[in-house]
Amino acid sequence: LEMINYLYIFIFLTIAVPGSFSRIITTVDPPSSYTINGISKETGSTLFTQDYDNKIGINIAYQQIIFYRGKFNLYTGAEFMLGKKAESRIAFHSTYIMPSFLLSDNLALSMRFGMTQINTDQSNFNLDMGILVSLGLEYKVSDDITLGFDYCFYDIRDKAVTDISGFNPPLISNISGDNILNEAIDMDLSYAKFGFSIIYGFEINNKKEKRL
Repeated sequence: LEMINYLYIFIFLTIAVPGSFSRIITTVDPPSSYTINGISKETGSTLFTQDYDNKIGINIAYQQIIFYRGKFNLYTGAEFMLGKKAESRIAFHSTYIMPSFLLSDNLALSMRFGMTQINTDQSNFNLDMGILVSLGLEYKVSDDITLGFDYCFYDIRDKAVTDISGFNPPLISNISGDNILNEAIDMDLSYAKFGFSIIYGFEINNKKEKRL
């Protein structure tokens, strides 16, 4: 499924299971890097590994609460990442669910699990959909403003490629040897980042619940 289909599902859930509390999240990512691996389908050995350095990035997300019970809240969300400036520019657009556990009146532990799609300026990037997981802490400054910090991991794995001879740099800029240019491979991408967030929460009706 394309990411737009997951966004349709997210919009449907937002309408079908209306919550009384929503959030808009702006996240700043410090410089980081993502890694691409080429694994031989025949032998299982690593044929090449490439790292690409990213500069600072910004993400925009929307979350809506769909379940709340005492110290436990469950959100559904969608996140759009601005293209990260790197040798090969990429961004990850994601939909996810996020359980949140209240540790104290002002502090919560959150986790995200979802699907992500790569958006890149390189037409032959040849990687598309994957998963994301994250772990974070949130500190409530006021009823409307929360500060967040999280570690997020994106994984796009086992994309079968039978011929990489037509790929252009930077995707295979450091591959050497004639024997791998036409060898079937599984191409994997992994990306881990820290994020610092400002979260604005707002009520959409008069029902009261814990929200952090």
